[in-house]
Amino acid sequence: MSSTARLSRIALGATLFLVGVGGFTRGSGSGYGCADRWPLCENGLLGGLLPRAEYHMVIEWTHRWVAAIVGLLVLATAVSVWRHHRSRKALVRTATAVVVVVGIQAWIGRMVVKADLDADLVVLHLAISMVVVGLLTLVAVATSPSRVRTDENRAWTNLLVIAAAGSYVLLLLGAYVHNMFFSGWPLVGNQLVPDLSNSYTAVHFTHRLVAGLGLVYLVYLTRAAGQNRRPAIERRLLHAATGFYAVNVALGAVHVFTEVSWSGVVATHLLLAGIVWTLLLAAAALSRPSPAEVD
Repeated sequence: MSSTARLSRIALGATLFLVGVGGFTRGSGSGYGCADRWPLCENGLLGGLLPRAEYHMVIEWTHRWVAAIVGLLVLATAVSVWRHHRSRKALVRTATAVVVVVGIQAWIGRMVVKADLDADLVVLHLAISMVVVGLLTLVAVATSPSRVRTDENRAWTNLLVIAAAGSYVLLLLGAYVHNMFFSGWPLVGNQLVPDLSNSYTAVHFTHRLVAGLGLVYLVYLTRAAGQNRRPAIERRLLHAATGFYAVNVALGAVHVFTEVSWSGVVATHLLLAGIVWTLLLAAAALSRPSPAEVD
């Protein structure tokens, strides 16, 4: 495996880990653990470089430094692409885009803190995080040594793109209302169609509806991949995505039954959603001709 492929995978794994840490930070109420000072902690040790021995401050400090490490890994990946794959213009553009988006993400993170964790900014922060994950996934796929040549099948690729896009939208819908308790599962308030006059109820109802339809769609894609004799790597990715998705549906139920009180469930729910997005996007990217053939 090339150094670029290895770096891109490490950066991708670290970014997904960061998503989980971010979910735990928000779920535990630690997002304001360092007050409104950024990137250091208010009244922390060594001028804020280190946290005091306080739970929420340690969690938020950890989140920020994991983010810093991810930034360095992303930059290292981009440098490796620029050095070793300069002739692959699409790959260079993608790697450059990751660096730019990470910079934007850091600025949005600062705004989130300064705006006292405004809900809309928090969702935007997560949305951009998933863009970083998506771009790193494309870099990892493009540099994968195990990539197999496939004939172009736009209809199949479009089906996979729809699945990936749906998982992205579903993740953001859930993030918008993740810390709000809605009784009943799988129905909201034990009603087939609840009162949708409240925007949060409407968003949560849409989240559950899309989640149910998404599971059916993924099962269909998994069966279709086998029937159409898609490459083994695509079938494995789809099986993994469907499995993680099903587990995440169950975690959604746990989220409701525990009345949104377990930070670990919040973090795991978000992490699995990010993994599903990654797997589906990778499958979609692999279903296209190799980048080496189109650059």
